[in-house]
Amino acid sequence: MQSVDFIVLFGYLTIVSGVALWAGRKQTTARSFFLAEQNLPWWMIMLSVVATETSVLTFLSIPGVAYHGDFGFLQLAIGYVIGRWLVAHYLLPIYFEQGLESTYEFLRNRWGEQVQRAGSLVFQLTRILADGVRLFMTAIPLAMITGWSYPVSIAVIASFTLVYTILGGIRSVVWADSIQFIIYLFGAISTIYILGGLIDGGWSAIISTASTENKLLFFQGGHIVSHPYHFITAVVGGMFLSLASHGTDHLMVQRLMAARDASAGRKALIGSGFMAFLQFALFLLIGIGIWVHYGGKEINSNEVFSSFIIASLPAGVKGLIVAAIFSAAMSSLSSSINALASSTMSDWVKRLAPSRYTLANSRLLSLVWTIVLAGGASLFTSAEGPLVEIALAIASFTYGGLLGFFIIGRIQTEFSASAVLTGFLSSIVVMAAVVRLTTLAWPWYTLVGLIIMVVVSYGVRWFQK
Repeated sequence: MQSVDFIVLFGYLTIVSGVALWAGRKQTTARSFFLAEQNLPWWMIMLSVVATETSVLTFLSIPGVAYHGDFGFLQLAIGYVIGRWLVAHYLLPIYFEQGLESTYEFLRNRWGEQVQRAGSLVFQLTRILADGVRLFMTAIPLAMITGWSYPVSIAVIASFTLVYTILGGIRSVVWADSIQFIIYLFGAISTIYILGGLIDGGWSAIISTASTENKLLFFQGGHIVSHPYHFITAVVGGMFLSLASHGTDHLMVQRLMAARDASAGRKALIGSGFMAFLQFALFLLIGIGIWVHYGGKEINSNEVFSSFIIASLPAGVKGLIVAAIFSAAMSSLSSSINALASSTMSDWVKRLAPSRYTLANSRLLSLVWTIVLAGGASLFTSAEGPLVEIALAIASFTYGGLLGFFIIGRIQTEFSASAVLTGFLSSIVVMAAVVRLTTLAWPWYTLVGLIIMVVVSYGVRWFQK
């Protein structure tokens, strides 16, 4: 990177941190730290949701998916839109009616604190692993560009993110997410423009070459059980994954609960599905363009975009793209830090030690969780497969059982706490065997886990009766 690149990067960090700190300057209570008095505009929440969920994995790993494959990944986004519509109409209104601060208070209202803490604990463990993948993915280009080690790169990213997250809470996080979304979307569009200029014939030639080599295939065949991008597998799996991620994962539900009412939250959630579809398409298109530019040479899928940034982008633009990578990483990391602190305070501290439920302790927990997430990132430094698929598979592993809590919770039939906990634990155990011993495609994990959870819960209920 040249001096102008570092100026662009430093300017980004200064502007985002300054705006975020300004937005969150009036935090006075733990609840305002986590919900921002529930007065954030829906469009800002929508941008925050998209920035958080796609993060650096979209920016760096999805181009690698297209580079080694085609447009089949985009089928998942169809399921995402359907899943969010279902959450917006069947789960989100209940959360507003019950005035939840933590998603898992819904479980407490239905079955008591034991079930609430089980859901909260699974959420926390899932976030440590899934967001560890995301954070490590960001360290790859930073280490390649600066020569720093992965641990140092991870520490730098975490430190910058912590500053505004620990001081401004969810309001700062959402403001920063909105700015960061615009920055990395602009970075993607700039890359597409530059790619067109690097290849004779521009994007017409890119599309023609990619089409000839079947790189633009959207609808996929293959085995419905084992191929992750078979049309039915991707759409149905994506729908249930989105049901779980945006209906039961506190990382997403928290910012939706910061909306002014259920109607605003609904608009933010459904709109985010269409925005995510657009983003996936843009980054898959980048992967196709890089594939044509490199002539299809063999390269690690996680380093496709990083290598192109270093070797082919001009000064200034390279700084913009690195800033966009920081944007993607910081939006996801800041959201995870605040959501984990929120879950810890609401699901554990507020019930076990009410006097500790304070703004100061909320900030202290944010610091603790930042350290934990940075440590989790070190677990994935040797990963070879597309990290976006690893992250989604980790989430899908536990999401089925977690979604089962909320599906059963909406049913009028009475279930004991022991019945649903047995169903949940059975889901986790069976999914561990499924992941290890079968070739089941990862988009099916959530649905299979959900079925196991519900069937076992009904079985235990029948036995108890």
